This record gives sequence, structure tokens and C-alpha cells, in this order.
Amino acid sequence: MLFEMTRSAQAGLRKERQHELISNHLANANTTGFKKDILSFDRTLNPILTTDFSQGNLMETGNPLDLAIEGEGFFKINTPSGTRYTRDGNFTVDPIGRMVTQDGHPVMGKNGPVTLTGNDIAFGEKGEVILDSMVFDSLDLVTANDMRAFIKEGGNLFTLDPQKGAEIPAYEARIHQGALEGANISTVTEMTHLIDAQRMFESSGKVMRTSDETDARANQMGRPA
Repeated sequence: MLFEMTRSAQAGLRKERQHELISNHLANANTTGFKKDILSFDRTLNPILTTDFSQGNLMETGNPLDLAIEGEGFFKINTPSGTRYTRDGNFTVDPIGRMVTQDGHPVMGKNGPVTLTGNDIAFGEKGEVILDSMVFDSLDLVTANDMRAFIKEGGNLFTLDPQKGAEIPAYEARIHQGALEGANISTVTEMTHLIDAQRMFESSGKVMRTSDETDARANQMGRPA
């Protein structure tokens, strides 16, 4: 009976973690460039999250400052905490002409922070920054020799763990101007997983309650009259 209770408790814990993960996915279903996670457990039931970097759908916006990456790669961002990486290309221009994220972090080019001073702004598919028909810079599009080196930080940003991999140029990345990358999440699939997780969690709880009741009856029967 103890084994059954332990197994049910473990199953309940796994489903609870899965429920939390699915809820986070659903909350970010409309977050630009969001990447979902895959949940697994080690032998001691410690949760292990692995980011799924598969491509999200590209959505046309018509905004010339909206950029979507097709293929493996990240925009390189300069923050007060150091270099960060993102797939969220919903950019704008700050008062001094720098191309920045919605949080005001400069987007990096090969020559430093990208500055947009021309009247006609365009971006080539390889990240060329074209101002008034002249190439002034190129977006610093990067990836890593091991994608597991990218660690989610929050705010749709990633850090790079140098112990797991090194930054390299994203030669295969393609830029789409006037578009954004959607989250790589299917709300239908996530809702199905959520329902399954809830059912399994309820089932595990029922098994544990039944085991408790059985043990209580056994203890009661074992007492002297």
C-alpha cells in the first residue's frame, strides 16, 4: 500500500509541474518570439526544463521596424546586465535614434548599437541595415554551437551559459521586415494537455485518499476490543 501511495504521489507531482508549465505556455501564446519548454524529470523527480527552439509562425504587420527571424538565430541586445538574446523583433526607435526593444534596450549591429537616422529604413534578409538605399551596418545575428547554452531569463530574453556553448554567427538566419514571429505554441494542443494533466492529478489524489482510508480501516481493525 505504501508503494502505491508513493507512486501516486510521484505521479501527482509530475502532473502538477506539467500543469504549471502548460499554464505558462497558454499565458504566453501571444508573446512575440516566445519559445515553449519541454518538461522531464531525473531519477529523484527534480524537474528538468529544455527549451524548444522550433520556428514560430510569421505574422505580417506592415511595420518597418518589426523584424522576424526565420531559421536558427537571435537578435543581440545590450542591457544594463550585459548582452542578452531575443527572438522578439518588435522594435522601436529611441529619442537619440537607436533601434531598441520595447524595454529600451539597444539592438546590436556589427558596428555597435544600430542607429536609424535615414528617412527610408530597410533591412536585407541577411540583416543588412539599409538607410536611404545605402548599407550602413548589419544586425549582429547570432546563435550558439550548442543551443542548450541559451538560458531563459524572463522578459523574452535569453542569456548564454559559456560552460555549455559559445556564441557563433547565425549564417542561416533570414530576416523578414514588417513581420513578427509568433510563439511556437498550439493553444489547442496545450488545452488538450491541460485537461489530461488535470484528470491525472485528480486520479492520483483519489488513489491517495483511498489508500489513506484503507490504512485507517486496517489500523482500526488491528486494535484490541
